[in-house]
Amino acid sequence: MQSSTQENLSKVVIVGIGGLGKTTLAQLVYNDQRVVSYFNLKMWVCVSDDFDVKILVRNIIKSATNRDVENLELDQLQQRLHRNLDGKRYLLVLDDVWNEDVRKWGQLITLLPVGATGSKILVTTRSTRVASVIGVDSPYIVEGLKDDESWDLFESLAFKKEEEKMHPNLVAIGKDIVKMCKGIPLVIETLGRTLYFKTQERDWLSIRNNKNLMLLGDESNILSVLRLSYDNLPTHLKQCFVYCTLFPKDYRIEKKLLVKLWMAQGYLQESDENRDLEDVGNQYFEDLLSRSLFQKAENENANNVLSCKVHDLMHDLAQSIVKSEIIIVTNDVKIIPERIHHVSLFNKSNEMPEGLMGKPIRTFVIGKPDWNLRTGPFYGDYYSTDTFISSLKYLRVMKVSFRPHEVPTSLDKLSHLRYLDLSHGLFKNLPSAITRLKNLQTLKLFRCENLKELPIDTKKLINLRHLEIDEYNQLTYMPLGLGELTLLQTLPIFWVGNDSGESRHMGRLSELKFLNNLRGELEIRGLPNARGSEAKEANLEDKQYLDCLRLRWEEEEEDTEENEEAVSVMESLQPHPNLKDLSILFYKGVRFPNWMINDGLDLLLPNLVRIQLWRCMGSQVLPPFGQLPSLQYLHLAQLYDVEYMMDYPSPAKPFFPRLKTLRLSYLPNLEGWGRRDVAAEQAPSYPHLENLELENISMELCLHLISVSSSLKSLRICGIEELISLPKELQHVSTLQTLKIEHCYGLATLPDWIGRLTSLTQLTIIACPKLTSLPEEMRSLRHLRQLRIFSCPDLWERCQRETGEDWPKISHIPAIDIPRGY
Repeated sequence: MQSSTQENLSKVVIVGIGGLGKTTLAQLVYNDQRVVSYFNLKMWVCVSDDFDVKILVRNIIKSATNRDVENLELDQLQQRLHRNLDGKRYLLVLDDVWNEDVRKWGQLITLLPVGATGSKILVTTRSTRVASVIGVDSPYIVEGLKDDESWDLFESLAFKKEEEKMHPNLVAIGKDIVKMCKGIPLVIETLGRTLYFKTQERDWLSIRNNKNLMLLGDESNILSVLRLSYDNLPTHLKQCFVYCTLFPKDYRIEKKLLVKLWMAQGYLQESDENRDLEDVGNQYFEDLLSRSLFQKAENENANNVLSCKVHDLMHDLAQSIVKSEIIIVTNDVKIIPERIHHVSLFNKSNEMPEGLMGKPIRTFVIGKPDWNLRTGPFYGDYYSTDTFISSLKYLRVMKVSFRPHEVPTSLDKLSHLRYLDLSHGLFKNLPSAITRLKNLQTLKLFRCENLKELPIDTKKLINLRHLEIDEYNQLTYMPLGLGELTLLQTLPIFWVGNDSGESRHMGRLSELKFLNNLRGELEIRGLPNARGSEAKEANLEDKQYLDCLRLRWEEEEEDTEENEEAVSVMESLQPHPNLKDLSILFYKGVRFPNWMINDGLDLLLPNLVRIQLWRCMGSQVLPPFGQLPSLQYLHLAQLYDVEYMMDYPSPAKPFFPRLKTLRLSYLPNLEGWGRRDVAAEQAPSYPHLENLELENISMELCLHLISVSSSLKSLRICGIEELISLPKELQHVSTLQTLKIEHCYGLATLPDWIGRLTSLTQLTIIACPKLTSLPEEMRSLRHLRQLRIFSCPDLWERCQRETGEDWPKISHIPAIDIPRGY
């Protein structure tokens, strides 16, 4: 990455008109493995129109620490920034910079620490003037695609496979369109995806003959051309697309959130009574994604996009269409337009913008642009008054954190309300008036840390589909009658209460009986309060849409009688075969239930991908997890009594056929994956195991697992005191990329054969005080990009830059972190 200077903190600028791919190019650089290895720290901040130095510094700190920063003064922010960046070689990307004010840029540079030699700032901008202001005389100018590249891109998006051969007339028109796109990737991609749905020649001609496309030559025409993609949308997708201007530019929008908001506004059209509105919304999301109106931001897998972003030009397009109907209120906005329908209020002052009260507002959001973080100090007591709230009689979506200790009872006046987010509120209870919101579909109560109970009449919310709650509250039970809300799809946590005291209003596990539309994840807490008979009524076997199930007992010790009851409860909580993720925590049963232990677990849970058992006391035998055909992740921790796993599967059943990650920690009595008298030649192998973590387990088991894991990419060994040197079997694992050795107090040497680990890119050694030197063969690790050594006093001295005895062995490694006294 070439830069304008050779100083400790140098600058690189990428310049080009909107839609040419500046951000994409910067992302390619940012994520390149060479860049990842070279820099100790990478940060990405989208700047856009508002070059507010204080906000920028806060966002830089947030990117560096992955934590939101409270409202500190600028000098405090600078101190925090220096603590995180000083002495590190860092890369800071400032994306989409418009500021041409030399003074503001100078102020930001002054606040930034210089960093270690090689630190860089990478800026993307549409203006060569910005490059000059930054002090870069020779920016990298992004040019459009070449003609053949443009056609290849367009053809791949506009035609189904082999379809171009069937429509030579469309190919000819398409080539004319591509020439007029002037090599701008965003325009080519948008028009290509728009025409993918068209096979009539007239549709293609209408694009080719568009006067805005003919005049495309600079940025001023791009929005008009992009409007063609909007004009070709079905009506139901148009309103869904422009609604996204409710979010700031470059904001990562969660698909699930967006679908719920569309549903609340009535944008989702039911074409099939057997199809859920959420599924309709998911299809709308995919349609907008396929037309390049959305861009992928985060994928769960190849077939499921979790979130999206809207390109800044697409955001400008949407804003130009809705004009003042949707507005993000900032400090600069003093007057609310008459035709306002949707408001995001991020004003830091306590003053209400003039004319907000009584407007026909359908969406009202207060807080930071990040819907998932604490909103901080409340923005003004006025918004919590009954007078203000009752004036918003058309409201369908409301997000506000009530910092007072009570939620206004006037919420029941919002009869059209469908989405209500009260997260981060300080209230202890919700008013009973809230149960009169008969149209409410989503109630979100994240981080309501004082909340003690839900309303007694919660069952009256007959249209509730999503009750979003987390663990950060004081809830100990669920209200009686919750099971009558049969439309419920989201219920992340269900508390089983102690049936003494308030049992008259307390729902039991049987409330889950008819909630068969539950999907996603469900955690059942307070299971020591449950009995086997009622657990059966929870009817988990019929919850076919659940992906994730967590069963949680409590941490305190229980007597033998309660342990037997725990087994009875577990026997009754057998999940549906569709389950993908199972966690069992603090289980005190003397054995696991029969449905887990018996042969045939592979038939009961054929889709299970992930298992976690944590602090399950009492049982000496693990279920036959090796049978599970889809299992990819297995984490066993603090199972102090476990000795072995059930007998090996038969030869007809492969052993852990898809396991990729195995994490074992604090299993002092576990010696292997079967009974101890099984012959060694029957020991299994792990054909797909890539990630192995071994912490405080027996030396015997450690050696065994490494010896049969030939495809490892990552290995962590921690707390195995008998380990004197690395297991010799490891030298044959040529695929290993990451090796971490932690708290192995007996480790005295690294073997000479370490040089055979030719794929190794990261090596971390922590708290191995007997390790006094590094082997000569460290020089052979030519792909090693990062070396971190902590709490190894002798190595600190021997690895000192230029002067240490071991420095010549590691001097070729780009990123070395060996702090003193850590």
